[in-house]
Amino acid sequence: MTAYRRAVYLEQFAAAGYLDADGAERLRWETTRYVSRIYLIVRERRVMAQNLSLCWEALDVRPGTPITIEVSSGTRRLLDDEQRAIAGFATRFREILVPPAAPRRRWWRWGTP
Repeated sequence: MTAYRRAVYLEQFAAAGYLDADGAERLRWETTRYVSRIYLIVRERRVMAQNLSLCWEALDVRPGTPITIEVSSGTRRLLDDEQRAIAGFATRFREILVPPAAPRRRWWRWGTP
């Protein structure tokens, strides 16, 4: 019996914005481009990326939140698909995050309290 090693690709980064419902839905559709399984690990929760539109609120992704993306094709060993999936999904995830609002400046006129 031959033992197969499962290749797992990981990418870690800190979120630069907020994840909203529209972004979660677009990321869910992004997973359909790949055969490999894509998981998100946010804080201590591990979620399949295809289910992201159902639980995005519970993950509470905001600026500075550590995100880990894990990609694996199991015993099928689809290395090309895994590499495309980790690169494509991580890039798309970063693009979809809603940037935090810039602080508003207050302009005062002379003579105004």
